[in-house]
Formats: sequence, structure tokens, C-alpha cells
Amino acid sequence: MRIAAHTHVFRGIDARTAAERSACASPQSCLCDRDSTALSDLLHAVVLCLAMFDSPTTSLPTLSPLTESHALLLLLTGLAIGNVFGLAGCASTESGSARSIAAAKDRDQWHAKRLETLAAEDGWLTLVGLDFLEEGEHVFGSAERCALRYRSATSPVVGAFVVVGDQVAFRAETVGVTVDGAAVHGSVTLRADDQGSPSVLRNGSLAITVVRRNGALALRVKDNASLVRTQFRGIELFPYDPTLVVEAEAVPPAPGETVAITNVTGFVETQPVAARLRFKFDSTPMEFLATAGAHGRLFVVFADATNGRESYGGGRFLDVPAPIDGKTAIDFNRATNPPCAFTAFATCPMPPEANRVSGAIPAGERAPK
Repeated sequence: MRIAAHTHVFRGIDARTAAERSACASPQSCLCDRDSTALSDLLHAVVLCLAMFDSPTTSLPTLSPLTESHALLLLLTGLAIGNVFGLAGCASTESGSARSIAAAKDRDQWHAKRLETLAAEDGWLTLVGLDFLEEGEHVFGSAERCALRYRSATSPVVGAFVVVGDQVAFRAETVGVTVDGAAVHGSVTLRADDQGSPSVLRNGSLAITVVRRNGALALRVKDNASLVRTQFRGIELFPYDPTLVVEAEAVPPAPGETVAITNVTGFVETQPVAARLRFKFDSTPMEFLATAGAHGRLFVVFADATNGRESYGGGRFLDVPAPIDGKTAIDFNRATNPPCAFTAFATCPMPPEANRVSGAIPAGERAPK
């Protein structure tokens, strides 16, 4: 068999322009071409190289027909194998891309639900007051003379909160007040949040609970008609980045290990450490301290170089899945703003020193506008 006799089979196979050929960013991207023109290019090149052996001007020795046949067969076989691996690489790339697209879509669906919860009745966007209580009587209403004055109160004087020791009671002065769904006539004792599920007093669009913050009793006041809620337009996200989903080793804490958490008011509270999360960020080993979250999950407050510029200045929150066999995943694409990003009346925890990252992590929620 003479190579020259068969080169006509490949004539005209490279119909692309030089510009089109140069558009391939890499050999892999060329092999991923759906019309297989790149493969034709390679076949053409092989035949031209083999034709050198058939040229009368070549200085190379002429091969026997059997040797030439075997050479062509071996080269084409090698080319086919290489193409298979190349296409396998394409399949792997396409599969990874599909997973990233699916993960980004899942993140967007999760965020849509988060925004619904955030903007729901009695959500964080409704928080309009955190009023600390001293011993004695505190009049509540819309009148200027009221110690606890809220614009959405339904009457100039709705009633009074009476504090005696660690007990808080409410005395109604008008109709239209309920506690845990029951109409209030006269006085009723309110349960604080450190005694279980707190009592909820309602008047118009207001919802008031007794909480203990920084060691003192206070009223947490929510207003479903608050401007923050009614004018809320959502939260922008950083673009989804699959490389910012990192595997972490969940190391159990030492017996009795705690971490000092300072909140935005400067109050310091010691909390038990639930786990130490060890992971790599940009190939750098890192460790976060996590406290207990809901349903066995882990809660992390972290800071990074985007804080105060692109993201909220006080850091962001991470809800980390419960570890399985000592492993979990930290998804920075789901980093969320703390309630303090929306209201001045929340007492959010600040990131402990161990959870402060010097570099930027451009993922998750941006600062609210």
C-alpha cells in the first residue's frame, strides 16, 4: 500500500478558516467540537506526515508496504484512542459544568426561600425596638407621654408593662390586645424567652415579647408595617463559585471547651464550642470555631476582607450541615447577613478571632442596600 494513493480521502476535510481554528482555546476544547472538524485536522496531519515517507525527495529510507500499512494502522489507532480520552475529558468537563449549574440553581432556590422567611410577618425585617425594662411601670401606646411609644399602637394608651423582680406583667387599658391569641382584660403575666417559648403580645401590627439580653429583661418589639419590611427589595448575591464549597473535618472540641462571643452591643458571652472545622482555603489550612446550630447542624460567624465594602461590616453567618463520620462541607455561597444588617435592634454575635480570614471570600450575600 502506498500512502500517496490514499491521501485523496482526506482532501477538503479542513473547511474551517484560520480564524475558526484559532478560536479553539485549548486542544481539549478543539476535541470537544461537535462537528469533529478538529479530529479531521489531526487525521489530515497524520496522513501528511506519513506521505513524507513516500516523497521521492525525502532523505528518509523508503518503508516496505507492510511496514507502511502497519505504521498507518498504529498511528490511526493511537489517534482514535487519544480522541476517546479527549472526549472522555470533554464529558467530564461537561458533567462538572452541569453539576455547577445545578448547584447554582439550587443555591438560588434556597436564597429565594430565605428572602421569603426574612420578609415574612414577624421576621427580622419587622424588628423596630429592643427596650430594656427597669423595675416599675412602663406605659405603652402612641401618645408622646408614653415611656414605650410606638407609632403603630392602636390607642394613645394601650396599657402598661409592670416589672417586679424577674416577672413582667401587662395591664390592658383598652381593647384590641391579645396574648398568645387570647384577648386580654385586666392583667396577665408574660413569659420571657429564657423561660421557654415567650408569650407574644399583639396590638394592631405590633408583636411584643419579653426577652433577656445581656443579662437584663427587655421588650423585643416587631411591627409588620415597618418601613424596612414594606420597602425591602431583596439582597444581591456574589456569583456562584463551586470552588468555594470546601470539605471540612469536624474535630470534636476538648472537654468543656468554650469561646468568648462578643455581640454588637459589646456584651461578652461564653458559649460551648460544638466543633473545630478544619479545611483549606486557597490551599491554605484554616480552622473555624463552630457553635451548636439547629437539628445537629453547626453555626459559624466569620469575617473576611469583603466586610465593610462588598459585604456587611459585622461579618456573616454560615449554617453548616451536621457532620457525618467527622466530615462536612462549608458552602460560602450560602453565607448570609446577620439580622443586624437590617435593624439596629438585634444583638448579633461578632466573629471570634479564630474565624477572621485575612483574604476576601466573594461569595454569598452582599451588603443590603
